[in-house]
Amino acid sequence: MKIMIVEKDSEFREHLVLRLRSEGLNVAESGNLDEAKEFIRENKLDGIVLGLSEFGRSSLKFMEDISSIVPDLKVVLINRHNKIPLSIEAMNLGACAEISVPVDIAALIKTLRRFCAPEN
Repeated sequence: MKIMIVEKDSEFREHLVLRLRSEGLNVAESGNLDEAKEFIRENKLDGIVLGLSEFGRSSLKFMEDISSIVPDLKVVLINRHNKIPLSIEAMNLGACAEISVPVDIAALIKTLRRFCAPEN
């Protein structure tokens, strides 16, 4: 399974990448929405883990843009409790799941395997 972590907070992102790689996932990463969009255009992914809090409303535009590039790409949100309205909008745009901060890695992996595992 190939996943991309799109999260502005580099320390948090790097921690997620290390944990997911230790579980055997193929993980790319970006702290920039435009770079992530370009990567998505050029690479096949099974899913994206998108940090909503730091990107704010730009994350919604990002979701709209990537849905036109890869309509069936699964997006799992990572969100802080104070960003619930943003999360609701992202879910309405097609995000398949949300994980709250602090992230339960086991729950994130289970969610990714449920929604993003390539079909055999």
